[in-house]
Amino acid sequence: MTKNQLTRPPIVAVMGHIDHGKTTLLDKIRSTNIWKKEAGGITQHIGAYQAKFTEKNGQIKLITFIDTPGHAAFINMRACGAKVTDMVVLVVSAVEGIMPQTKECLEHIKKCDLPFIVAMNKMDLENASPDKVKGQLVELGYTPEDYGGQTAVIPVSAKTGKGIEELMEMILINAEVLELKADPNACLEAVIIESRLDKSRGPVASLIVKNGTIKLGDIVYSEDIYCKVKALIDYNGQSLKEAGPSTPVEVLGFEKVPPVSSLVTYQKEICNNIKECKVLLESTEENPKLKVILKADVKGTLEALENSFNDDVIVISSGIGAVSDNDVFMAEAAKAQIFAFNVSTPKHISQIAEAAKVRIFESKIIYEIIEDIQNQVLKLLEPTIDETVLGEGNIIAEFKIDKVRIAGLKCHKGEISKGDLIHLKRDGKIIKDTKVEGIRQGKNIVDKLKSGNDCGMTFKPYIDFKVGDDIIAYKN
Repeated sequence: MTKNQLTRPPIVAVMGHIDHGKTTLLDKIRSTNIWKKEAGGITQHIGAYQAKFTEKNGQIKLITFIDTPGHAAFINMRACGAKVTDMVVLVVSAVEGIMPQTKECLEHIKKCDLPFIVAMNKMDLENASPDKVKGQLVELGYTPEDYGGQTAVIPVSAKTGKGIEELMEMILINAEVLELKADPNACLEAVIIESRLDKSRGPVASLIVKNGTIKLGDIVYSEDIYCKVKALIDYNGQSLKEAGPSTPVEVLGFEKVPPVSSLVTYQKEICNNIKECKVLLESTEENPKLKVILKADVKGTLEALENSFNDDVIVISSGIGAVSDNDVFMAEAAKAQIFAFNVSTPKHISQIAEAAKVRIFESKIIYEIIEDIQNQVLKLLEPTIDETVLGEGNIIAEFKIDKVRIAGLKCHKGEISKGDLIHLKRDGKIIKDTKVEGIRQGKNIVDKLKSGNDCGMTFKPYIDFKVGDDIIAYKN
Protein backbone atom coordinates (compact mmCIF):
# COMPACT_ATOMS: atom_id res chain seq x y z
CA MET A 1 0.00 0.00 0.00
CA THR A 2 1.27 3.47 -0.86
CA LYS A 3 1.27 6.38 1.57
CA ASN A 4 -1.42 8.04 -0.56
CA GLN A 5 -3.93 5.27 0.04
CA LEU A 6 -6.84 6.06 2.33
CA THR A 7 -9.56 3.95 3.89
CA ARG A 8 -12.59 3.86 1.60
CA PRO A 9 -16.24 2.88 2.22
CA PRO A 10 -17.12 -0.78 1.66
CA ILE A 11 -19.02 -1.65 -1.51
CA VAL A 12 -21.76 -4.13 -0.69
CA ALA A 13 -23.82 -6.15 -3.16
CA VAL A 14 -27.26 -7.17 -1.89
CA MET A 15 -28.41 -10.52 -3.25
CA GLY A 16 -31.22 -12.94 -2.54
CA HIS A 17 -34.27 -14.80 -3.77
CA ILE A 18 -36.79 -12.78 -5.75
CA ASP A 19 -39.43 -12.44 -2.98
CA HIS A 20 -37.32 -12.32 0.17
CA GLY A 21 -37.41 -8.53 0.64
CA LYS A 22 -34.07 -7.47 -0.80
CA THR A 23 -35.26 -4.19 -2.29
CA THR A 24 -37.46 -3.42 0.72
CA LEU A 25 -34.43 -3.88 2.98
CA LEU A 26 -32.38 -1.48 0.87
CA ASP A 27 -35.27 0.96 0.98
CA LYS A 28 -35.41 0.77 4.76
CA ILE A 29 -31.68 1.34 5.03
CA ARG A 30 -31.88 4.39 2.83
CA SER A 31 -35.02 5.54 4.68
CA THR A 32 -36.61 6.92 1.52
CA ASN A 33 -39.29 5.17 -0.46
CA ILE A 34 -37.72 4.17 -3.78
CA TRP A 35 -39.44 0.78 -4.01
CA LYS A 36 -42.03 0.22 -6.71
CA LYS A 37 -43.87 -2.90 -7.78
CA GLU A 38 -42.76 -4.25 -11.14
CA ALA A 39 -44.13 -7.11 -13.21
CA GLY A 40 -43.19 -10.43 -11.71
CA GLY A 41 -41.88 -8.75 -8.59
CA ILE A 42 -38.41 -8.37 -10.12
CA THR A 43 -36.26 -5.29 -9.68
CA GLN A 44 -35.13 -5.09 -13.28
CA HIS A 45 -32.35 -2.51 -13.12
CA ILE A 46 -29.16 -2.37 -11.08
CA GLY A 47 -28.71 0.78 -8.97
CA ALA A 48 -26.31 1.95 -6.27
CA TYR A 49 -26.30 4.46 -3.45
CA GLN A 50 -24.42 5.39 -0.28
CA ALA A 51 -25.91 5.13 3.20
CA LYS A 52 -24.63 7.01 6.23
CA PHE A 53 -24.31 5.18 9.54
CA THR A 54 -23.50 6.84 12.86
CA GLU A 55 -21.41 4.61 15.10
CA LYS A 56 -21.81 4.56 18.87
CA ASN A 57 -18.76 6.81 19.22
CA GLY A 58 -20.50 9.41 17.03
CA GLN A 59 -18.30 8.80 13.98
CA ILE A 60 -20.18 8.79 10.64
CA LYS A 61 -19.32 6.00 8.20
CA LEU A 62 -20.44 5.48 4.60
CA ILE A 63 -21.50 2.19 3.01
CA THR A 64 -22.06 1.84 -0.72
CA PHE A 65 -24.86 -0.56 -1.65
CA ILE A 66 -25.38 -2.21 -5.03
CA ASP A 67 -28.84 -3.63 -5.65
CA THR A 68 -28.43 -6.70 -7.88
CA PRO A 69 -31.52 -8.60 -9.12
CA GLY A 70 -32.09 -11.88 -7.32
CA HIS A 71 -33.59 -14.12 -9.99
CA ALA A 72 -31.36 -16.84 -11.47
CA ALA A 73 -31.66 -15.19 -14.88
CA PHE A 74 -29.48 -12.32 -13.64
CA ILE A 75 -26.40 -14.39 -12.85
CA ASN A 76 -24.37 -12.43 -15.37
CA MET A 77 -25.45 -9.11 -13.92
CA ARG A 78 -24.34 -10.33 -10.52
CA ALA A 79 -21.06 -11.44 -12.05
CA CYS A 80 -20.60 -7.89 -13.27
CA GLY A 81 -21.33 -6.56 -9.80
CA ALA A 82 -18.81 -8.89 -8.21
CA LYS A 83 -15.95 -7.12 -10.00
CA VAL A 84 -16.59 -4.04 -7.91
CA THR A 85 -18.02 -5.68 -4.78
CA ASP A 86 -16.15 -6.04 -1.48
CA MET A 87 -18.76 -8.15 0.30
CA VAL A 88 -22.30 -9.44 -0.01
CA VAL A 89 -25.42 -9.18 2.11
CA LEU A 90 -27.48 -12.29 1.33
CA VAL A 91 -31.15 -11.73 2.15
CA VAL A 92 -32.99 -14.89 3.22
CA SER A 93 -36.63 -15.03 4.31
CA ALA A 94 -37.03 -16.43 7.82
CA VAL A 95 -40.34 -17.87 6.62
CA GLU A 96 -39.39 -19.57 3.32
CA GLY A 97 -35.72 -20.24 4.07
CA ILE A 98 -33.11 -21.21 1.48
CA MET A 99 -34.50 -21.26 -2.07
CA PRO A 100 -32.90 -22.35 -5.40
CA GLN A 101 -31.92 -18.76 -6.19
CA THR A 102 -30.39 -18.44 -2.73
CA LYS A 103 -28.20 -21.48 -3.41
CA GLU A 104 -27.21 -20.02 -6.76
CA CYS A 105 -26.19 -16.79 -4.98
CA LEU A 106 -24.10 -18.79 -2.50
CA GLU A 107 -22.37 -20.62 -5.33
CA HIS A 108 -21.49 -17.33 -6.97
CA ILE A 109 -20.27 -15.84 -3.68
CA LYS A 110 -18.04 -18.88 -3.19
CA LYS A 111 -16.74 -18.74 -6.75
CA CYS A 112 -15.78 -15.07 -6.35
CA ASP A 113 -14.35 -15.67 -2.85
CA LEU A 114 -16.44 -12.87 -1.34
CA PRO A 115 -17.17 -12.49 2.39
CA PHE A 116 -20.89 -12.40 3.10
CA ILE A 117 -23.42 -11.70 5.83
CA VAL A 118 -26.84 -13.34 5.97
CA ALA A 119 -29.68 -10.89 6.61
CA MET A 120 -32.47 -13.17 7.90
CA ASN A 121 -35.48 -11.07 6.90
CA LYS A 122 -39.20 -11.10 7.78
CA MET A 123 -38.55 -11.75 11.47
CA ASP A 124 -41.67 -9.70 12.25
CA LEU A 125 -43.92 -12.47 10.89
CA GLU A 126 -45.46 -15.05 13.25
CA ASN A 127 -44.36 -18.01 11.13
CA ALA A 128 -40.71 -16.92 11.02
CA SER A 129 -38.41 -19.85 11.73
CA PRO A 130 -34.79 -18.70 12.26
CA ASP A 131 -33.65 -22.16 13.39
CA LYS A 132 -34.85 -23.63 10.08
CA VAL A 133 -32.77 -21.11 8.12
CA LYS A 134 -29.69 -21.70 10.27
CA GLY A 135 -30.10 -25.45 9.90
CA GLN A 136 -30.28 -25.11 6.12
CA LEU A 137 -27.11 -23.02 6.15
CA VAL A 138 -25.34 -25.72 8.17
CA GLU A 139 -26.41 -28.34 5.62
CA LEU A 140 -24.84 -26.22 2.88
CA GLY A 141 -21.59 -25.90 4.81
CA TYR A 142 -22.10 -22.41 6.27
CA THR A 143 -22.31 -22.68 10.07
CA PRO A 144 -23.77 -19.59 11.82
CA GLU A 145 -21.67 -17.87 14.48
CA ASP A 146 -24.10 -18.77 17.29
CA TYR A 147 -23.71 -22.42 16.25
CA GLY A 148 -19.94 -22.13 16.60
CA GLY A 149 -19.20 -21.27 12.97
CA GLN A 150 -18.01 -18.19 11.11
CA THR A 151 -21.12 -17.16 9.14
CA ALA A 152 -22.74 -13.99 10.48
CA VAL A 153 -26.53 -14.31 10.51
CA ILE A 154 -28.38 -11.11 11.48
CA PRO A 155 -32.14 -11.30 12.19
CA VAL A 156 -33.83 -8.29 10.57
CA SER A 157 -37.20 -6.93 9.54
CA ALA A 158 -37.21 -4.75 6.44
CA LYS A 159 -40.75 -3.76 7.42
CA THR A 160 -40.11 -2.55 10.99
CA GLY A 161 -36.42 -1.77 10.74
CA LYS A 162 -35.48 -4.15 13.57
CA GLY A 163 -31.94 -5.48 13.23
CA ILE A 164 -30.88 -2.92 10.59
CA GLU A 165 -28.44 -1.22 12.97
CA GLU A 166 -26.82 -4.55 13.84
CA LEU A 167 -26.52 -5.38 10.13
CA MET A 168 -24.78 -2.07 9.39
CA GLU A 169 -22.41 -2.62 12.32
CA MET A 170 -21.52 -6.09 11.02
CA ILE A 171 -20.82 -4.67 7.53
CA LEU A 172 -18.42 -2.10 9.02
CA ILE A 173 -16.71 -4.75 11.19
CA ASN A 174 -16.09 -6.82 8.04
CA ALA A 175 -14.81 -3.70 6.25
CA GLU A 176 -12.26 -3.11 9.01
CA VAL A 177 -11.01 -6.68 8.70
CA LEU A 178 -10.68 -6.28 4.92
CA GLU A 179 -8.69 -3.03 5.35
CA LEU A 180 -10.21 -1.45 2.24
CA LYS A 181 -7.91 1.19 0.76
CA ALA A 182 -7.80 3.40 -2.34
CA ASP A 183 -5.78 6.32 -3.66
CA PRO A 184 -7.95 9.31 -4.75
CA ASN A 185 -5.01 10.65 -6.76
CA ALA A 186 -4.28 7.41 -8.63
CA CYS A 187 -5.17 6.67 -12.25
CA LEU A 188 -8.93 6.29 -12.56
CA GLU A 189 -10.47 2.82 -12.29
CA ALA A 190 -14.26 2.63 -12.27
CA VAL A 191 -16.77 -0.08 -13.16
CA ILE A 192 -20.03 0.49 -15.04
CA ILE A 193 -22.96 -1.14 -13.24
CA GLU A 194 -25.76 0.17 -15.48
CA SER A 195 -26.09 1.97 -18.82
CA ARG A 196 -28.92 3.11 -21.01
CA LEU A 197 -29.90 5.52 -23.77
CA ASP A 198 -31.88 8.47 -22.39
CA LYS A 199 -34.12 10.24 -24.91
CA SER A 200 -33.20 13.71 -23.67
CA ARG A 201 -29.70 13.21 -22.22
CA GLY A 202 -28.22 10.63 -24.60
CA PRO A 203 -26.02 7.73 -23.37
CA VAL A 204 -26.00 7.53 -19.56
CA ALA A 205 -23.80 5.25 -17.45
CA SER A 206 -23.91 4.52 -13.73
CA LEU A 207 -20.53 3.58 -12.33
CA ILE A 208 -18.69 3.08 -9.07
CA VAL A 209 -15.18 4.45 -8.65
CA LYS A 210 -12.72 1.82 -7.41
CA ASN A 211 -9.58 3.92 -7.46
CA GLY A 212 -8.67 7.47 -8.39
CA THR A 213 -11.20 10.26 -8.95
CA ILE A 214 -13.45 11.12 -11.89
CA LYS A 215 -13.97 14.85 -12.51
CA LEU A 216 -16.07 17.11 -14.68
CA GLY A 217 -14.36 17.67 -18.03
CA ASP A 218 -12.27 14.48 -17.80
CA ILE A 219 -11.75 12.47 -20.97
CA VAL A 220 -12.27 8.80 -20.16
CA TYR A 221 -12.87 5.58 -22.06
CA SER A 222 -14.97 2.47 -21.61
CA GLU A 223 -13.16 -0.05 -23.84
CA ASP A 224 -12.97 1.98 -27.09
CA ILE A 225 -15.93 4.27 -26.29
CA TYR A 226 -14.96 7.92 -25.82
CA CYS A 227 -16.44 10.12 -23.11
CA LYS A 228 -15.86 13.73 -22.13
CA VAL A 229 -17.57 13.98 -18.75
CA LYS A 230 -20.37 16.54 -19.12
CA ALA A 231 -22.11 15.85 -15.83
CA LEU A 232 -21.68 13.81 -12.66
CA ILE A 233 -24.88 13.12 -10.73
CA ASP A 234 -25.06 11.35 -7.37
CA TYR A 235 -27.72 8.94 -6.07
CA ASN A 236 -29.78 11.86 -4.74
CA GLY A 237 -29.86 13.58 -8.13
CA GLN A 238 -27.35 16.23 -7.08
CA SER A 239 -24.62 17.46 -9.45
CA LEU A 240 -21.03 16.80 -8.42
CA LYS A 241 -17.72 18.23 -9.56
CA GLU A 242 -15.87 15.00 -8.80
CA ALA A 243 -16.38 11.51 -7.37
CA GLY A 244 -13.77 9.54 -5.46
CA PRO A 245 -13.29 5.91 -4.39
CA SER A 246 -16.41 3.83 -3.59
CA THR A 247 -18.69 6.59 -4.89
CA PRO A 248 -21.60 5.62 -7.14
CA VAL A 249 -22.25 8.26 -9.78
CA GLU A 250 -24.15 8.75 -13.02
CA VAL A 251 -22.00 10.00 -15.91
CA LEU A 252 -23.14 11.89 -19.00
CA GLY A 253 -20.98 12.39 -22.07
CA PHE A 254 -20.35 8.95 -23.59
CA GLU A 255 -20.50 8.90 -27.39
CA LYS A 256 -22.62 5.73 -27.22
CA VAL A 257 -23.98 3.40 -24.56
CA PRO A 258 -21.05 1.59 -22.90
CA PRO A 259 -21.29 -2.09 -21.88
CA VAL A 260 -22.18 -3.04 -18.33
CA SER A 261 -19.22 -4.30 -16.24
CA SER A 262 -16.67 -2.56 -18.47
CA LEU A 263 -13.79 -0.70 -16.89
CA VAL A 264 -13.65 3.11 -17.18
CA THR A 265 -10.12 4.54 -17.33
CA TYR A 266 -8.13 7.40 -18.81
CA GLN A 267 -6.61 5.06 -21.43
CA LYS A 268 -8.36 3.78 -24.53
CA GLU A 269 -8.71 0.00 -24.55
CA ILE A 270 -9.43 -1.62 -27.89
CA CYS A 271 -11.99 -4.39 -27.60
CA ASN A 272 -10.62 -7.50 -29.31
CA ASN A 273 -13.75 -9.62 -29.13
CA ILE A 274 -15.92 -7.77 -31.63
CA LYS A 275 -18.67 -10.05 -32.91
CA GLU A 276 -18.14 -11.08 -36.50
CA CYS A 277 -21.08 -11.03 -38.85
CA LYS A 278 -20.96 -14.74 -39.60
CA VAL A 279 -23.73 -15.98 -37.34
CA LEU A 280 -26.21 -16.39 -40.20
CA LEU A 281 -24.17 -19.34 -41.47
CA GLU A 282 -23.85 -21.15 -38.15
CA SER A 283 -27.20 -22.97 -38.13
CA THR A 284 -27.20 -26.14 -40.21
CA GLU A 285 -29.42 -29.17 -40.57
CA GLU A 286 -26.90 -31.23 -38.62
CA ASN A 287 -26.43 -28.51 -36.00
CA PRO A 288 -29.74 -26.59 -35.73
CA LYS A 289 -29.79 -23.33 -33.81
CA LEU A 290 -32.46 -20.82 -32.87
CA LYS A 291 -31.93 -17.34 -34.32
CA VAL A 292 -33.18 -14.44 -32.26
CA ILE A 293 -33.20 -10.65 -32.24
CA LEU A 294 -33.32 -9.12 -28.75
CA LYS A 295 -34.71 -5.74 -27.73
CA ALA A 296 -34.82 -4.40 -24.16
CA ASP A 297 -35.33 -1.19 -22.22
CA VAL A 298 -31.80 -0.90 -20.80
CA LYS A 299 -28.32 -2.20 -21.55
CA GLY A 300 -27.90 -4.21 -18.35
CA THR A 301 -31.01 -6.30 -18.88
CA LEU A 302 -30.14 -6.76 -22.56
CA GLU A 303 -26.73 -8.17 -21.64
CA ALA A 304 -28.28 -10.40 -18.99
CA LEU A 305 -30.58 -11.83 -21.66
CA GLU A 306 -27.75 -12.33 -24.15
CA ASN A 307 -25.62 -14.14 -21.58
CA SER A 308 -28.47 -16.43 -20.49
CA PHE A 309 -28.28 -18.57 -23.64
CA ASN A 310 -25.97 -21.37 -24.65
CA ASP A 311 -24.43 -22.04 -28.06
CA ASP A 312 -27.73 -23.35 -29.42
CA VAL A 313 -29.03 -19.76 -29.67
CA ILE A 314 -27.68 -17.26 -32.20
CA VAL A 315 -28.26 -13.61 -31.31
CA ILE A 316 -28.47 -11.98 -34.75
CA SER A 317 -28.88 -8.51 -33.34
CA SER A 318 -29.64 -6.80 -30.04
CA GLY A 319 -30.44 -3.27 -29.04
CA ILE A 320 -32.15 -0.87 -26.69
CA GLY A 321 -35.61 0.52 -27.45
CA ALA A 322 -38.78 -0.48 -29.27
CA VAL A 323 -38.87 -2.99 -32.13
CA SER A 324 -38.25 -1.21 -35.43
CA ASP A 325 -38.97 -2.01 -39.08
CA ASN A 326 -35.25 -2.77 -39.55
CA ASP A 327 -35.50 -5.42 -36.83
CA VAL A 328 -38.40 -7.03 -38.68
CA PHE A 329 -36.62 -6.93 -42.05
CA MET A 330 -33.49 -8.46 -40.51
CA ALA A 331 -35.55 -11.18 -38.79
CA GLU A 332 -37.31 -11.98 -42.07
CA ALA A 333 -34.03 -12.31 -43.95
CA ALA A 334 -32.37 -14.41 -41.23
CA LYS A 335 -35.49 -16.45 -40.42
CA ALA A 336 -35.24 -15.24 -36.83
CA GLN A 337 -37.69 -14.35 -34.09
CA ILE A 338 -37.85 -11.08 -32.16
CA PHE A 339 -37.98 -11.04 -28.36
CA ALA A 340 -38.83 -7.70 -26.71
CA PHE A 341 -38.36 -7.17 -22.99
CA ASN A 342 -40.21 -4.30 -21.31
CA VAL A 343 -40.56 -2.31 -24.57
CA SER A 344 -43.69 -1.85 -26.64
CA THR A 345 -44.00 -2.59 -30.35
CA PRO A 346 -45.75 0.12 -32.40
CA LYS A 347 -48.91 -1.08 -34.13
CA HIS A 348 -47.61 -0.47 -37.64
CA ILE A 349 -44.46 -2.50 -36.84
CA SER A 350 -46.64 -5.38 -35.63
CA GLN A 351 -48.51 -5.24 -38.93
CA ILE A 352 -45.26 -5.33 -40.90
CA ALA A 353 -44.12 -8.32 -38.84
CA GLU A 354 -47.40 -10.13 -39.39
CA ALA A 355 -47.16 -9.61 -43.16
CA ALA A 356 -43.55 -10.84 -43.11
CA LYS A 357 -44.51 -13.82 -40.90
CA VAL A 358 -42.02 -12.73 -38.25
CA ARG A 359 -42.87 -13.70 -34.69
CA ILE A 360 -42.53 -11.00 -32.00
CA PHE A 361 -42.64 -12.23 -28.40
CA GLU A 362 -43.16 -9.46 -25.85
CA SER A 363 -42.95 -9.72 -22.06
CA LYS A 364 -42.28 -7.61 -18.99
CA ILE A 365 -40.99 -10.67 -17.16
CA ILE A 366 -37.51 -11.69 -18.25
CA TYR A 367 -37.78 -15.39 -17.38
CA GLU A 368 -40.84 -15.74 -19.65
CA ILE A 369 -38.61 -14.82 -22.59
CA ILE A 370 -35.85 -17.17 -21.47
CA GLU A 371 -38.30 -20.03 -20.94
CA ASP A 372 -39.87 -19.56 -24.39
CA ILE A 373 -36.46 -19.61 -26.06
CA GLN A 374 -35.28 -22.63 -24.07
CA ASN A 375 -38.43 -24.58 -25.00
CA GLN A 376 -37.89 -23.82 -28.68
CA VAL A 377 -34.25 -24.90 -28.45
CA LEU A 378 -35.31 -28.21 -26.91
CA LYS A 379 -37.79 -28.70 -29.76
CA LEU A 380 -35.06 -27.94 -32.30
CA LEU A 381 -32.60 -30.38 -30.77
CA GLU A 382 -35.19 -33.07 -30.12
CA PRO A 383 -38.26 -32.49 -32.34
CA THR A 384 -40.19 -35.33 -30.73
CA ILE A 385 -39.66 -34.19 -27.12
CA ASP A 386 -43.32 -33.31 -26.50
CA GLU A 387 -44.85 -36.09 -28.61
CA THR A 388 -46.48 -39.39 -27.63
CA VAL A 389 -45.55 -42.31 -29.89
CA LEU A 390 -48.61 -44.36 -30.91
CA GLY A 391 -46.97 -46.94 -33.10
CA GLU A 392 -43.85 -47.78 -35.07
CA GLY A 393 -43.33 -49.69 -38.30
CA ASN A 394 -40.84 -50.42 -41.04
CA ILE A 395 -41.34 -50.21 -44.81
CA ILE A 396 -40.44 -53.67 -46.13
CA ALA A 397 -41.81 -53.39 -49.70
CA GLU A 398 -43.14 -51.01 -52.36
CA PHE A 399 -45.74 -51.55 -55.07
CA LYS A 400 -48.10 -49.51 -57.27
CA ILE A 401 -51.83 -49.74 -57.92
CA ASP A 402 -53.28 -47.35 -60.51
CA LYS A 403 -50.01 -45.36 -60.46
CA VAL A 404 -50.34 -44.81 -56.70
CA ARG A 405 -47.25 -45.76 -54.66
CA ILE A 406 -48.13 -47.98 -51.73
CA ALA A 407 -45.82 -48.79 -48.85
CA GLY A 408 -45.71 -52.37 -47.65
CA LEU A 409 -45.46 -51.82 -43.91
CA LYS A 410 -44.87 -54.10 -40.93
CA CYS A 411 -45.95 -52.69 -37.55
CA HIS A 412 -43.63 -53.80 -34.75
CA LYS A 413 -44.77 -51.59 -31.87
CA GLY A 414 -48.11 -50.17 -30.74
CA GLU A 415 -50.66 -49.47 -33.45
CA ILE A 416 -50.99 -47.14 -36.42
CA SER A 417 -54.40 -45.75 -37.42
CA LYS A 418 -55.91 -43.94 -40.38
CA GLY A 419 -55.41 -40.18 -39.94
CA ASP A 420 -52.41 -40.51 -37.59
CA LEU A 421 -49.59 -37.98 -37.84
CA ILE A 422 -46.48 -39.68 -39.23
CA HIS A 423 -42.71 -39.11 -39.11
CA LEU A 424 -40.75 -40.72 -41.97
CA LYS A 425 -37.30 -41.63 -40.61
CA ARG A 426 -34.27 -42.63 -42.64
CA ASP A 427 -30.88 -43.48 -41.12
CA GLY A 428 -32.22 -42.37 -37.74
CA LYS A 429 -33.29 -38.91 -38.92
CA ILE A 430 -36.76 -37.48 -39.52
CA ILE A 431 -36.84 -36.41 -43.17
CA LYS A 432 -40.56 -35.78 -43.73
CA ASP A 433 -43.89 -35.50 -41.89
CA THR A 434 -47.27 -36.55 -43.24
CA LYS A 435 -50.49 -38.40 -42.32
CA VAL A 436 -51.84 -41.93 -42.87
CA GLU A 437 -54.34 -41.71 -45.75
CA GLY A 438 -55.40 -45.36 -45.96
CA ILE A 439 -54.64 -48.89 -44.68
CA ARG A 440 -55.38 -52.08 -46.59
CA GLN A 441 -54.86 -55.68 -45.48
CA GLY A 442 -55.33 -58.03 -48.42
CA LYS A 443 -58.59 -56.91 -50.05
CA ASN A 444 -59.91 -55.32 -46.86
CA ILE A 445 -59.76 -51.62 -46.01
CA VAL A 446 -59.11 -51.23 -42.27
CA ASP A 447 -58.83 -48.29 -39.87
CA LYS A 448 -56.05 -49.63 -37.72
CA LEU A 449 -52.88 -51.73 -37.91
CA LYS A 450 -51.71 -53.50 -34.75
CA SER A 451 -48.24 -54.67 -33.78
CA GLY A 452 -47.09 -57.83 -35.59
CA ASN A 453 -49.27 -57.28 -38.66
CA ASP A 454 -48.52 -56.22 -42.25
CA CYS A 455 -50.44 -53.86 -44.51
CA GLY A 456 -50.34 -51.63 -47.54
CA MET A 457 -50.35 -47.97 -46.54
CA THR A 458 -50.77 -44.68 -48.39
CA PHE A 459 -49.88 -41.20 -47.16
CA LYS A 460 -51.20 -37.68 -47.70
CA PRO A 461 -49.48 -35.41 -48.42
CA TYR A 462 -47.22 -37.53 -50.62
CA ILE A 463 -43.81 -38.61 -49.29
CA ASP A 464 -40.95 -40.13 -51.28
CA PHE A 465 -40.45 -43.20 -49.10
CA LYS A 466 -37.93 -46.00 -49.63
CA VAL A 467 -37.75 -49.62 -48.53
CA GLY A 468 -36.03 -49.66 -45.16
CA ASP A 469 -37.52 -46.38 -43.96
CA ASP A 470 -39.16 -46.26 -40.53
CA ILE A 471 -42.64 -44.90 -39.85
CA ILE A 472 -43.47 -43.33 -36.46
CA ALA A 473 -47.11 -42.57 -35.65
CA TYR A 474 -47.50 -39.90 -32.92
CA LYS A 475 -49.72 -37.32 -31.32
CA ASN A 476 -48.77 -33.96 -29.82
